[in-house]
Amino acid sequence: MAPNEPHEPDQSDHPGEAGEPAPVGGQEASGQAEEEATEEQPLARVRYGLGKELQLFPDSLVILRREEFEADRFALAHVRRIILTPGDPNPSKLILMLELDEGDTILAAEGMSNVGEFRTLLSKLREIAPQIETDPPDMDAQLGQALDIRRRSLLGCYGSIAAACVLAYLLYLALAYFGAHAVH
Repeated sequence: MAPNEPHEPDQSDHPGEAGEPAPVGGQEASGQAEEEATEEQPLARVRYGLGKELQLFPDSLVILRREEFEADRFALAHVRRIILTPGDPNPSKLILMLELDEGDTILAAEGMSNVGEFRTLLSKLREIAPQIETDPPDMDAQLGQALDIRRRSLLGCYGSIAAACVLAYLLYLALAYFGAHAVH
């Protein structure tokens, strides 16, 4: 075949077609690995919920829902404002909304509790798209407060469980001591 002639694909070019099994390992698998390596990596990633994540790319924000096999991509040039509110029944589960240039507000993430990774995403977003407003304006400070409150509540919860265990052990020791010294 001459170098300038178009190549006609035949069955040997696409293993696994026409009932032939695809090879395990080999050239096909290495091609997939190269394809994944060249895929653009996000600047920041926030995992939350079951199989959900936010990915920040230099030009867009992607909301990925792996269980539903869906992904929504929003160009950062069309995002006017990012709105973060506490969840209704559980304030630690945050709700993230995007206000677009057209005036539409889209519910981007509901039930997000990964505040640490979201703060990283927010700082990267401010670097690459400073024109995007945040609501509340001091979102990073409020997220820091949310982290502190969460730490304190977990410490209080674990502390009360530890105190209950120590109290139960002391009660056991007291009953064992008085039970051993009781008059028969």
